[in-house]
Amino acid sequence: MAAFKIREFLQEARRRRVFPVTGIYIVAAWISVQVCSEAFPALDIPANAIRFVWLGVILGFPLALVFSWFYDITTEGIVRTAPAGTKMAASLSLRRLDRLILTGLAVVAVGIVLQLGTRIRESDFSPGAQIIVEVDPMSIAVLSFDNLSGEQDQAYFVNGMHDALITGLSRISGLRVTSRTSTRGYENTTIPIRQIGRELGVSKIIEGSVYRVQDRVRIVVQLIDALTDQHLWAETYERDMGDVLMMQSDIIRAITQEVQVTLTTDESQKLAAAQAVDPESYESYLRGMFHVELFTPEDMHLATEHFQRAVELDPGNALAHWGLSRLCRFQLQAGLIRPREGEPRCRAPLLRAFELDNKLAEVHLGLALGYWLYDYNWDAAEASFVHALEINPNYAEANMFYSHFLANMGRAQESTEQMLKARELDPLNTFIQGLHGVQMALIGSLEKGIDEINAALSVSPNLGFGYDVLWFAYARLGRHDEALDAAKKHFGITMGNQAAVEALENGFEAGGFEGAMLEAAETVAELSKVTYVPAIEISALYELGGDIDKCFEWLNVAYDQHDPTLPYIGAPLLIDKSNADARYADLLRRMNLTQWLSD
Repeated sequence: MAAFKIREFLQEARRRRVFPVTGIYIVAAWISVQVCSEAFPALDIPANAIRFVWLGVILGFPLALVFSWFYDITTEGIVRTAPAGTKMAASLSLRRLDRLILTGLAVVAVGIVLQLGTRIRESDFSPGAQIIVEVDPMSIAVLSFDNLSGEQDQAYFVNGMHDALITGLSRISGLRVTSRTSTRGYENTTIPIRQIGRELGVSKIIEGSVYRVQDRVRIVVQLIDALTDQHLWAETYERDMGDVLMMQSDIIRAITQEVQVTLTTDESQKLAAAQAVDPESYESYLRGMFHVELFTPEDMHLATEHFQRAVELDPGNALAHWGLSRLCRFQLQAGLIRPREGEPRCRAPLLRAFELDNKLAEVHLGLALGYWLYDYNWDAAEASFVHALEINPNYAEANMFYSHFLANMGRAQESTEQMLKARELDPLNTFIQGLHGVQMALIGSLEKGIDEINAALSVSPNLGFGYDVLWFAYARLGRHDEALDAAKKHFGITMGNQAAVEALENGFEAGGFEGAMLEAAETVAELSKVTYVPAIEISALYELGGDIDKCFEWLNVAYDQHDPTLPYIGAPLLIDKSNADARYADLLRRMNLTQWLSD
């Protein structure tokens, strides 16, 4: 019986010419998709906008089926399809109901086209690219190099060559160079060069490849106009491993000549001063940098081993000493080591790197972070930030941290300018995007900060700083359910402290939001007797739980421990200014943050 009904339905569909219409629709849809796929790059429309064309094709298919079932197109216009068994003499002209149905189909079709057309226009720029107002003719991005060695274990070396070229170009004051975090997002991509240039906001693109056989290295580099996709220049360089830094200097000089940027005397001298390196020591440094960026406990251990071996092989390797300091500071900022123990350990290799090469912007940034987050020496910190950016004006990481420093100092406008510069240099970096949200919250734009942090977390849910700032920001806005959820994610995901999560849940059941904060505070305070817990977090729990006396007790502990988060205490985030009594004023004076007292 069912088979008979299906056969009957198919016969009726054939009689109503549904199958020919379906075939014609599929062919027309395929042609439309192919035409748009070819036309979008030429019209500077992102390739991913083709999904809206596919969506339009899918949504339009039911409309075509409905039309073909009920109506036919003849030489006399659109008429109703004759019902089965109806004599040909019967009138098939459209009735009032038919006109209403056709009008409805037309309205739906036009609505789909307009809505998807709007989506295509909105997809014209990525969120990061919207930061760029106009394309600087001296802006450049270096895409990830291809590994032609055919060996996956050479990835660290290829990444190192890519980083070295970006770093070298970044030191040229006449260029604006996109940071590597954003460019690595295009590794192995098929996205057209013009679209990449538009998304990164640059006028020039560099592509390249690395081929290494034992101690011989070959790098092929080509320069492309991102606006026209025209190849401007290409060259092949080949040297021994010990001469890779001199080879990098040669490449940088050639690129600056091709883009017609004028080098300062100091920049020319630095390029000419490139020297040979100990091949094994430099290779160990590159391996260390490769592992440090993976940021797992195992990779941290491997990075330490490689940096230490680099120093042993060549005690004069300034970059290796800096690598040890950078790794240590990562652990310090993550709360994995106590500040009083960790800061001296981080600073020793940094000072050694400074002795060996005081022209490294990375070293001056490291000094700035120490002066700011441990010494609470604001003048020395700012001087080091400024010096780092003088050496490398395209150092997005320095702009980002300098922005936070300025926010701590109460200089909101300057802080925003530095953060926007960081976003411009590294538009696709979710870490910087998240810290932009933190900066917004620090200067009082809590809602905007929340939106920006959530946008970053939607892409990178394991960002180490996001949930704690959301916790504070939601709490200041009185959005306690969201604050509690963010606090649980902070302690559970970021800190791996399940006991604190359980305390938050139990406390909330017994006493609401304040009860959750107080029970977690007691739990974490007890835990701090056997393991390191940042005192600033215990202070925040007590403050949000309403126990202001214990809040200030733990703030004093944070001060004694040189907690790296304490410099943020003046901003309207870590503490409610309505709870800011004489003890708060005393803390600000001790930290030389008296500019916040007027608030």
